Amino acid sequence: MNTASMRKLVRVLGMLGSEHAGERAAAALSAHRLVTSHGTTWWALLNQEETPGKVVEVHRVYSYGIDEHAAAEARIRQIRMTCDSLTKENQTLKRRIANMAEQARKARMNGEEQR
Repeated sequence: MNTASMRKLVRVLGMLGSEHAGERAAAALSAHRLVTSHGTTWWALLNQEETPGKVVEVHRVYSYGIDEHAAAEARIRQIRMTCDSLTKENQTLKRRIANMAEQARKARMNGEEQR
């Protein structure tokens, strides 16, 4: 596998950490297709022997085109939307409980008046 393909594979594998199951599944399928399209297997790819004198470069995954700032902003937007949705749901439930309590109070008052 050439260097450009390995970089692409590393970017795709970085997406396996996504919180969204669909993104993880798509990344896994893409990685598998990339490996098989180069006529190799995961076993062969992961068990490559180092040749003497070859320098091994280790990079952090996020350094390959993943914009951490944009990802964090997207997550913050998602959390805010969830918070807003839960706030609205909470307000709706409070109104329903207040209405039920008012109806129960009126029913008690009507029951006492009939006595």
